[in-house]
Amino acid sequence: MPDFEKWVREYLDLPEMTDHRDQRIAGELAAHLEEVYRDALSRGVTEEGAEALVLELLGERESAVRELLRSERLHAAAEARRRLERAEERLRRKGGGWAHLADLTRDLRVALRALAKRPLFTGLVILVLALGIGATTAIFTLVDAIILSPLPFDGPDRLVAVQHAAPGRGLRDVGQCAAWHFTYEDENRVFEDLGMFTGFSMASVTGAGDPEAVPTLQVTSGVFRAIQANPVLGRIFTPEDEDPDGPATVMLSRGYWQSRFGEDPNVLGQTLQVDGITREIIGVMPSRIRALGYDPALILPLRFRRSSLFVGNIGYDAVARLRGGVTLEEARADLTRVLPMAWEKFPGGPTASSNDPSHYQVEVRPLKDDLVGSVASLLWVLLGGVGVVLLIACANVANLFLVRAQGKEGEMAVRAAMGASTGRIGWEYLKESLLLGAMGGLGGLILAQVGLRSLVALAPANLPRLEEVSLDSTVLLFPLAVSVGSGVSFGLLPLMRHGRAQLVGALKEGGRSRTRDRSRHRALNLLAVFQMALALVLLVAGGLMLRSFQSLRGVDPGFRNPEEILALRLYLPPREMLDAADVATTYEMIVRRLEEVPGVSSVGLATAIPMDGSNNVNPFYVQGQTLDPDGPRISRRHKWIGEGYLESLRIPLLMGRSFTWEDIHNRAPVALLSESLAVEVFGSPELAMGQRIAARPDPPEWKEIVGIVTDVREDGLDQPPPKLVYWPQVTLAFWEGSSADQVQTWRSAGLAVRSRRVNTPGFLSEVEDAIWEVRPNLPLMRVRPLTDLMAASISRTSFTLILLGIAGGAALILGLVGVYGVISYAVSQRRQELGMRMALGAQAGDVKAMVLRQGFTLAAVGVVAGLALALGLTRLMSALLFGVSPADTMTYALVAAALLAVALLASYLPAQRAASVDPMTALRAE
Repeated sequence: MPDFEKWVREYLDLPEMTDHRDQRIAGELAAHLEEVYRDALSRGVTEEGAEALVLELLGERESAVRELLRSERLHAAAEARRRLERAEERLRRKGGGWAHLADLTRDLRVALRALAKRPLFTGLVILVLALGIGATTAIFTLVDAIILSPLPFDGPDRLVAVQHAAPGRGLRDVGQCAAWHFTYEDENRVFEDLGMFTGFSMASVTGAGDPEAVPTLQVTSGVFRAIQANPVLGRIFTPEDEDPDGPATVMLSRGYWQSRFGEDPNVLGQTLQVDGITREIIGVMPSRIRALGYDPALILPLRFRRSSLFVGNIGYDAVARLRGGVTLEEARADLTRVLPMAWEKFPGGPTASSNDPSHYQVEVRPLKDDLVGSVASLLWVLLGGVGVVLLIACANVANLFLVRAQGKEGEMAVRAAMGASTGRIGWEYLKESLLLGAMGGLGGLILAQVGLRSLVALAPANLPRLEEVSLDSTVLLFPLAVSVGSGVSFGLLPLMRHGRAQLVGALKEGGRSRTRDRSRHRALNLLAVFQMALALVLLVAGGLMLRSFQSLRGVDPGFRNPEEILALRLYLPPREMLDAADVATTYEMIVRRLEEVPGVSSVGLATAIPMDGSNNVNPFYVQGQTLDPDGPRISRRHKWIGEGYLESLRIPLLMGRSFTWEDIHNRAPVALLSESLAVEVFGSPELAMGQRIAARPDPPEWKEIVGIVTDVREDGLDQPPPKLVYWPQVTLAFWEGSSADQVQTWRSAGLAVRSRRVNTPGFLSEVEDAIWEVRPNLPLMRVRPLTDLMAASISRTSFTLILLGIAGGAALILGLVGVYGVISYAVSQRRQELGMRMALGAQAGDVKAMVLRQGFTLAAVGVVAGLALALGLTRLMSALLFGVSPADTMTYALVAAALLAVALLASYLPAQRAASVDPMTALRAE
């Protein structure tokens, strides 16, 4: 029992009670408050509710005095009124606002005590809100960093990507080439600055410790001017650095400067051996250059000798800064005007599909859109998925609050009958919900921080701008808004359902109203149906991704036993080895030495290992077709391979033979075609055998097709296999005007080492030692099992599957908790009815079936609504699916059946409890 007299003394500011009249007034007021307290208890109000009622009575100054004047047992009402007024005046003199703060603090303390006495309810609400807010905040942070936030450059809205499409070849983005770049740089009227760059290459750094392979970014100086990025130390590249005859220079990224040089400010002027070339360090660039889509260690200048350029070697990236007031359409129109000039400025090159401006069209789009690309659709789908989880969580909490409101209805009815205003009654509901919303939001932030680390670790390597993902002040507004909004909504929901007039009426009716019970049950049922419908949408989305993942795992990549393949890349610097034949000989020696490593069964050499991101698209010609510039042209993927490549990857040779080292060294005029290309060009593999093709039209160097190879999914399991031409590793140069004895080879090559020891300790060290015996200090690049490359090719699908799977699982659990809560509440409310049914002869099985039917009906309505919703929403994720339709019947049927089955399981416990009701006990309670 509270000490009411102490409360009165503290409120009237009479701590010592020296005056006899004060003692009498305090005692009588305390007696009155105790009577109010006991009366509230007798009406079913909880102890904490009764305490809150007494404190409110003390807090409402005028109302309390009027209540005291009406009390027949209080003889000194006028004196009490004067005492209360003086206390009120003292509070106002002390600062006014502090008094309101004290009231607020007191109310929150009462609310905390009330929540602490219901740990299960409090913990469940906080957990559900934390899960919903945390998951949504984590994905929203990704969306904000990658899609919504501007690029970290000055004037990002004026930065554009310059791309080109080749509609005739079915290619949307073919990139930029040096001839186009210099033509645009000289002739455009729309750009302040224009730069070209590429970041797909690796470089070997030697001369200090073990050889090291690091990623590079190669740029023209216009890139840094366009993005307006200044170095942390030193300077950016100048035209002298881009001169092929100029000094060899290099810039460091900030991360590499920190890791290799310990942020040494005296690093400028030092040298690095990069691919065998001694380069002077001239600057350090800030971390924000990673926003260009690459994370380099070194930045190198792109060097072109303009006198030998032609339109070809397309595939670079380009960035430009628009002049003020220039639109994208104006920029596109201007570059379309300039594009044909490139062939006039830089004549020569292969007379193929690249010789005609009409075969290309200019694409100018915002740089951010170009960097983000199709990732945007993935992130919006994921945000929608976790948003559904948040909605389900809110529906679940709303259910809990409606049930909780019934327990407080008696207390609120007493308050309403005693004259409490609607605002005051609303505050009684609101203060607990706001506290729970705040605690749920805090828990959500903690979960979001943990979740973000996991998301970044799981995210595909090609997800852009990951380094910018963090919980900044802008992102924090999101969970704050959700926390406050949910707190206000949950707090006002009971008041909207039960207005002040209804509360007073409930008090008169003794708390019973069939109409209000039916209304309350409808609200709870609707929320449960809402949860089940949303859970089905998420489960269908996750099911479709799972079907896609299964389809991808079942795809034939075109090669066999990838778990036995170790893939790596090597680069032989031109300064160390000038002759193409020597390059081929060195690679042959490396292959032969690797074949001697214990456990290695074979080694394959090629310009690109499947799915490693390397490719080369060029035209080729068929003997007998017209070779003039306007004649038939075919541009397809090219690959240069050595002996043993097909055998090492176990790529089936459908007919004919593969290449030998003798073919390579003798520059034999031979070639291989993939099956699909043979069918496309010649009608069948059999008809292709013995045909002659060339990589250039003038003079044509015809090569005989000696074999047909099965199709290989070079770009990933989710991409169709390209139509491929295979050439020997050393071949005659294919550009126009090259002499008959001019040869080319590829200094950068991929190796596929087949062994059952790929994943055993020490194997990689033996591979390194074998390579270094042939070429000391040659760094190994991109070393990984081929299975990792395959997994990376479907990483976006697996990433989406994991997140949607987690979201779907959370939605399922929350939805089932909602169904269980509704059925349990209905059983508790119908306890007397069930007892009467059983007393009148109803069997326990009948009662159990009735409750199970109720749960099944709720789930069935939710499933039907969810199926209709899913049919519309899953079409938004069509681009993420592989081998399955967004309206896949099997997925929908399995998810619906599983959801109904689990809903029945959730209803079983309440049904069992209903069937065990004692009829006599229920009737006595009635």
